Amino acid sequence: MTAVKRTALAIGVFDGVHIGHRRVIAAAVEAARAAGAVPAAMTFDPHPRQVVRGEPVPLLQRLPDRIAALRAAGAESVRVVPFTPELAALPPTAFLASLLGGAEEIAAVCVGSRWRFGAGASGSAGTLRQAAAGGAFSARIVPEAEDEDGRPVSSTAIRDRIAAADFDGAACRLGRRFETVGVVEAGFQAARRDLQCPTANLGGLTCALPPDGVYAVRACWRGVWYPAAANLGFAPTYDRAGAQRRLEVHLLDFSGDLYGGELRIDWIGRLRPERRFASPELLKEQIAADVAAVRRLVPAGDGYDE
Repeated sequence: MTAVKRTALAIGVFDGVHIGHRRVIAAAVEAARAAGAVPAAMTFDPHPRQVVRGEPVPLLQRLPDRIAALRAAGAESVRVVPFTPELAALPPTAFLASLLGGAEEIAAVCVGSRWRFGAGASGSAGTLRQAAAGGAFSARIVPEAEDEDGRPVSSTAIRDRIAAADFDGAACRLGRRFETVGVVEAGFQAARRDLQCPTANLGGLTCALPPDGVYAVRACWRGVWYPAAANLGFAPTYDRAGAQRRLEVHLLDFSGDLYGGELRIDWIGRLRPERRFASPELLKEQIAADVAAVRRLVPAGDGYDE
């Protein structure tokens, strides 16, 4: 019988897999190398705050993208633990036991220094150290990454940056551009019919988004990057009954059918608020100015410095 290889396990929510999260994964990789183990990550779904406080959390990534980012950071395997009210109610030691089992297969556990767990968030790094004191596994407590003001980098702080359309601030903390991924679906055809500005309407968006407005972005379609203009909002010029908030993306220098495919956009900068125009003709003139601004801000191809 082949023995099960032990793991060095990084534990956290890891929403966004920002620069601080990647430190924790790097610690797991280092611990795995030292112990002849496999680096792994454990994350939770749904977000614990959503379960504990009953409030929606605008996540920075879809779960499949989070898993992919954890793997890219060095985790050879990723386990997603359902976060339930029952799990949240466990005392810290029982919470750890439910995650680690008997710990025989765990060589090391790596967490950020501000990680809290168990009922009332009463468990801390000190609790983990005590659990590791028996010698079944080692505990590595990773100092938090800090921003330019000396404050800990957190997913919450990044959400605040996105809510303020501060994409450079978000990118510094993420270690990459903030992105949105959605499936292109059929939409209101006014942009193509009246404005000669076909747009990809992205559906199924449940993650964090900036305020309504017009943005310079770059869009990735089938591995190719295009400068693009994005409108997030309700298209008030057309005053449609029951209009829903939509993200519409116009790819510059592109022709083709996007329907049903997955489009990724990186947010670069806010151009202006969304507003109602007196006529489609005036809106068309403004779109031309928006496109010119995009060309100044977003080079074609992969030239944008991330």
